[in-house]
Amino acid sequence: MDIQTDCEVAFFVSSSGHCSLDCAYCIVNPIVKHQPTLNFGDIEFLLDSTGKKAFLAFSGKGDFFAGYKKNERLLEKILERNVEAAFDINGVMIHEFPDLPPAALRKIRYLNLAMHFVQLTQKKALEEWEKNALLLICRMQSVNSAAELEKSLQVNFILSPGESAHWEPALIYYEERIFRKTGQKMVLIKDILANFSEDDGSRISRLNERFSHMVKYVKEEDFAARFALHEFVLCPAGSSYFRVWNDGAIQGCPYVSELSDCGNAKNRTFRPTKGLHPCREAKYCDCYAIAVIGKMVFPDQPRLSVGDLT
Repeated sequence: MDIQTDCEVAFFVSSSGHCSLDCAYCIVNPIVKHQPTLNFGDIEFLLDSTGKKAFLAFSGKGDFFAGYKKNERLLEKILERNVEAAFDINGVMIHEFPDLPPAALRKIRYLNLAMHFVQLTQKKALEEWEKNALLLICRMQSVNSAAELEKSLQVNFILSPGESAHWEPALIYYEERIFRKTGQKMVLIKDILANFSEDDGSRISRLNERFSHMVKYVKEEDFAARFALHEFVLCPAGSSYFRVWNDGAIQGCPYVSELSDCGNAKNRTFRPTKGLHPCREAKYCDCYAIAVIGKMVFPDQPRLSVGDLT
């Protein structure tokens, strides 16, 4: 994902406190169930507080659509604002998405749809996911050129060793039910929490070769790699980038104490800082998110030290 945006402020929003699935490889532990969720008033407060065009990346704890009722039309209301947005969803529910007009769809700069094959099968939700996946893909294809679609739509499948017996059936299913109808390739993502044996690696190589016509690539998350050539970065966390949790808590950066509390959307408090934060610990998913939307500053002077900025 690489998104160049003219948005002046960005929020990474874990808006939902609930997920309808229970994937064994989920990085959220424990998986969130029936926890508080942000409503439109909470999100509207954030947007009104900055008064700027905002990039909203909805990901994190629960599934976005599982966090509100369809008749609340949260997605529609958000996209009526001066925003661009990204969504990381499991596809079990898509609520009012089918009704969105093209102008709203064009504000969705990135849609990441996961196929959690084992859980979908166990929950008897595979047929519903298929229907939703076809609709999501076709609607995104309708408002994006082929080149734009490469950046704005991703379908992924998690390769977790504990479910290796299901890897091939899952890819066969996707090929027959989704790929042949849409041409949408998928990305295979190695479980970030798992250890892979040599046999696992060989199996992945064989699957990648067999399904090369529909697999873009195999990905292993390494958030630090993007920053490896830089001694430090200048980060907008706390000033124009914020993580917002489902209980309303606002953080500039969860890993820097002085940026860890910027208010609470549910309490209608917001305390941004000023200026860029020099940092040598750029290696987290937030760092990656900031970089891919073009808001991380990589100093052009390699000999400049953090001390020179204070």
